[in-house]
Amino acid sequence: MDLAILVRYGEIALKGQVVRSRMEQCLANSIEWRLRRIGLEEFYVSRERGRIFVKIPWVKDLNKLSFYAKELTKTFGVVSISPTVEVDNNIETIMFVSTELARNVVSRKNVKTFAVRARRVESYPITSKEIKKIVGQKIKDSLNLSVNLENPDFEIFIEVREKKAYIFTDIIEGPGGLPYGVEGLCIALFSGGMDSALALWLMARRGCEVLPLHMVFRPYYSEEAYQRVFNVMKFLREWIPRNKVEVLFVENYPELMNEVVEVVPAKLRCLACKKLMLLIADKIAIERKAKAIVTGDSLGQVASQTLDNIYVISKDIKVPVLRPLIAMDKQEITNTINKLGLFDVVAKNVGKCRLLPQHPETHAKPDTLDPYIDILRKLVDKAFISSVFID
Repeated sequence: MDLAILVRYGEIALKGQVVRSRMEQCLANSIEWRLRRIGLEEFYVSRERGRIFVKIPWVKDLNKLSFYAKELTKTFGVVSISPTVEVDNNIETIMFVSTELARNVVSRKNVKTFAVRARRVESYPITSKEIKKIVGQKIKDSLNLSVNLENPDFEIFIEVREKKAYIFTDIIEGPGGLPYGVEGLCIALFSGGMDSALALWLMARRGCEVLPLHMVFRPYYSEEAYQRVFNVMKFLREWIPRNKVEVLFVENYPELMNEVVEVVPAKLRCLACKKLMLLIADKIAIERKAKAIVTGDSLGQVASQTLDNIYVISKDIKVPVLRPLIAMDKQEITNTINKLGLFDVVAKNVGKCRLLPQHPETHAKPDTLDPYIDILRKLVDKAFISSVFID
């Protein structure tokens, strides 16, 4: 009898054989990286159709195993995780271990009802229904409990594979999505605020390798805004299975905007600023062979994010611009950020941009920025890009 962490993935299982194998291996690599990140050196990761198993030989306690299982909830591609007891798949052993697990629950909690949930491979001679009946009867008789399939006080889960069976009481939710990096590279406009942080996280969850790009805006923005970028990235980097995470900075963005202010009417300043950001990101994306640009735009949330204005700033951009928050309102964005545990970092008041006009254009015509496009393109060539790596 051993202990094992059972890792489930979702849509990877729907892929063709070649793609599936590649994504499974990528997910296994991400799991290994995460375990090493928290200091583990001795462990084993194996793949079996539809599942990944992690064994930590020196861990003999299910509660300790649960600690390491919960760490894997920061692994993109993981749908759920269970700390399990691994046994031979004969029914007598399954009955015994299931009863002992139930006994352990009874000793710690005031429970009166239970349910057994079982699934097995087709080749196993006993059906799932029969497994539930046999094991449930044994637990009921041994511990004087009642069966409640609709709303039990606790559940015993049994998963029978070709050679082994896995018995557990907990299913821990993971982030889902696809393994990090399987979909290629994106350049993410990153202010360090709520929207850009969530957009980056969501695209990483969909399998993109994300390269953040920040426009250093001092003195038009506060020093706190600049520091927030590092604070947020230190949080997000725990989700990224790389030893170092690169962040790009446009160091002379205020100087570029000074030239914009001289030639662009005040009401178009925000549009021109966002357009310049996209043009710079576009150039970097082409140089880095990135497949897309990511922004935190949410439709109608601020002046530059009306549909008319999104159309204007997206013109002339060669690389696709992805906007994962486009249909989310502010409350949905805030709720998701809260769930990630990132709210206190991204919601810090860092002031407002000092270039913000009193009456920004909200519904620009398609050709509004056309007279200034050549000027903006020349500014792109003047952009000074630096690179910082976060451990």
